[in-house]
Amino acid sequence: MERAPFDLPQRPPYNARLVRTVVFEERRNTLAFWFGCTLVTAGVVLHLPMFLMARDSGYILAGMPMDTGMLLGMAAIVVGVGFAGYGLLPTSAGRAPLAPMLDVIAPLENAPLTAAHWRVAALLTLALVIDIMKPASLGFVTPGMRMEYRVGPDTVAWLPFAALAGTVVGSCVWGVMADIYGRRALDRAVLVMFVGTSICGAMPNFWWNVGMCS
Repeated sequence: MERAPFDLPQRPPYNARLVRTVVFEERRNTLAFWFGCTLVTAGVVLHLPMFLMARDSGYILAGMPMDTGMLLGMAAIVVGVGFAGYGLLPTSAGRAPLAPMLDVIAPLENAPLTAAHWRVAALLTLALVIDIMKPASLGFVTPGMRMEYRVGPDTVAWLPFAALAGTVVGSCVWGVMADIYGRRALDRAVLVMFVGTSICGAMPNFWWNVGMCS
């Protein structure tokens, strides 16, 4: 039977194997990424001895001089983030047009929801809840920071300012970076940075804490 002129060509059936993507395919250097992750992890671990040294004072590090391990740990975090970011850069092949893949992408309503989809949805929901509670979290920690670092209200206000300013700037910067790296690869880079900056609570100096929080 002759096809009507307005009929669209039929899509191929959904094939999960064909549309499956691997995050580390066509990346600049996978080993560099994992080396960077190792450096960041080691940098965070190097902060723990000084943190544990303060257990007798209620884990208050304010005023303590940074030891060699903490300084090396901070350097390892910075270098590790650089390696991880370099390793996740796409190669020239990764920037090639993906037109052939358009023929095998099924409409969303035809794609079955798997356990992986539900796990991602649950994690994104948790991340959204945590993100929108950031102002409340900052308001919760600022009184303790004033007492620990012995700063006034004008000084401690720099912490929420830096945190929320970093959120605004990061939304713009990471949007541009996602166009370069791709969404899934950039998620990995952001997780590496999050692990590295999560040691902000172990900073013996208030302004180091502000810098990590931003």
